[in-house]
Amino acid sequence: MIIFTITPQQTTTSHIGYGCIHCGNFQFSVPIRYELMKDRYYGDWTACAVVHSYLMPLSGNVTETHFITEIELLREIEMEVKREIEVPTESGFSPSTGIYSSKWDTPLLPQTPFLSLPSFLLSKLPLQILSKPAFVDSKSGNSITYGELHSLTNTVAYTLHSLGIKKGDVVFLVSPNFLHFPVLVLGVMSIDAIFSTANPLHTRLELQSQIQDTNPKLVLTTPELQYKLNGLTSRPLVLIQDFLKQLVHSPEGQTLEVQINQEDTAALMYSSGTTGKNKAVGCSHRNFIAMSCQLRHVWDVEGEAHEETYMCVIQMFHMFGLSVFVCGVLAVRSTAVILDKYSLEKMLKGVEQYRVTRLPVVPPMVVHLVRLQDGVKRYDLGSLKEVICSGAPLGTDHMERFRKCFPKVRLSQCYGLTETSGPITLCDGVGGMCHESIGGLIPSYFQNKKDTSFAIDNEGWLQTGDLCFIDAFGLVYIVDRIKELIKYKAYQVAPAELEEVLSSHPDIIDAAVIPYPNEEAGEIPMACVVRSGTNKVEEDGIISFVANKVASYKKVRKVVFVDSIPRSPSGKILRRHLKASTLRQHLHLSSKL
Repeated sequence: MIIFTITPQQTTTSHIGYGCIHCGNFQFSVPIRYELMKDRYYGDWTACAVVHSYLMPLSGNVTETHFITEIELLREIEMEVKREIEVPTESGFSPSTGIYSSKWDTPLLPQTPFLSLPSFLLSKLPLQILSKPAFVDSKSGNSITYGELHSLTNTVAYTLHSLGIKKGDVVFLVSPNFLHFPVLVLGVMSIDAIFSTANPLHTRLELQSQIQDTNPKLVLTTPELQYKLNGLTSRPLVLIQDFLKQLVHSPEGQTLEVQINQEDTAALMYSSGTTGKNKAVGCSHRNFIAMSCQLRHVWDVEGEAHEETYMCVIQMFHMFGLSVFVCGVLAVRSTAVILDKYSLEKMLKGVEQYRVTRLPVVPPMVVHLVRLQDGVKRYDLGSLKEVICSGAPLGTDHMERFRKCFPKVRLSQCYGLTETSGPITLCDGVGGMCHESIGGLIPSYFQNKKDTSFAIDNEGWLQTGDLCFIDAFGLVYIVDRIKELIKYKAYQVAPAELEEVLSSHPDIIDAAVIPYPNEEAGEIPMACVVRSGTNKVEEDGIISFVANKVASYKKVRKVVFVDSIPRSPSGKILRRHLKASTLRQHLHLSSKL
């Protein structure tokens, strides 16, 4: 069985023309992803917009007809790939062997065994950088210079030490972004204690689970979140504002003598938990130091990264935010403007006011920028050079719309995991060209040998759980999460593919696809849809819209209308929440098998 996925694309004359056996239509040029057994290939081919079981080649005069079998078609396409496609050197991929060879220089990592992340970032600051702002509060304009950051980090470390916090103890921070967030992170790590954090949106039950996992010796939070944490630990809660007011300065000339090994655990960062319970990832000082070196290696190619200004709208309790704004920004000596929580208006105002040049975001923020572009035009975004998107998939439709709305701003995408201590690839989000691969890996899941052994095999390879295919250029395309595949009869359906189709509907604001139990099929794809406020689109119209764009087994067979799609701070769809809510409601909707 050959499976085709069709997306419109401009015709290129160098490719073989294919027409449909059933209707002879050959006027559509499309990229086709096709699968035979477990082998995957990719290429641009002229094909019928309505996919049938077989295709036929057309050569020379297009009225000439040749019928071929699926196997013959596949072989001919393979030969044409080899003849016509020049594999770019950027990927380092050899089509003959299927082996990648890195084309990138490896950054030099410090080899001394005794080194902490704070020491690596702050111990050798040049004099000219001491008065430069490292972090700026977007609302108040208050800032922390590099010199102040170094001093405050030592002060926080001494204060924690005076409270009895020592090597291996966990300090648990529950708060949205604020100016001193990075100071607390570095202060905790400076005494070889372990920093951990949580999403402030978590329920009391979810926070209780993390506290039971990590057994923190100190819990820091805000007055607004205190009610969620009261009684979850036998130790008293400490409000961040009170902690900062009572900082204990070390006696003049004295510093804490703490020997920290690069292999020591620096932080426990939690995975997103989109399909199940989130897990604590143990990240060492070596992991974060390597990430700092690698981000510096990528960002500072021309030696001018210190002149950049980043906008921090990504929450730093998430690995994307922590790695970029603590490891990356400080490694290149640039400045980060911190926003406490995301709003499009606050973000744009900050970009304009502080002349932000780099903007790391998650996919919903890109969607907002495009959909509300009339409001965006009120702000001067002339300083903005690049938007860096990560945390969840971003559909090609949204990428193309962004490129048209903001032609002077480069849209890049990062791929990374909590398990890799941050981003490991950076590529052009529109053209797909890989700019850099920057590596990294975890030591283990915290106190969870079973999941660690499942995630990392005996040879040290991390099983990411992503469903991918590789094209003829050696570029990797991430389709979906394996755990999120819908098992419809004997087929596997990727929700992300259907969500991209749904996102192209003009009357749909947001959508997610989840499996719904069915006695005959096992599971069927069900779309949870957020409609625009004024439209009247109904279930049948949406089912028909999707059916015209995908193979028959992939069709959406149920639709439920919802007020919003639950997402993680990074933009990932929280499918387990959707599944739970739909099952609780006992939806009795007709399904079309």
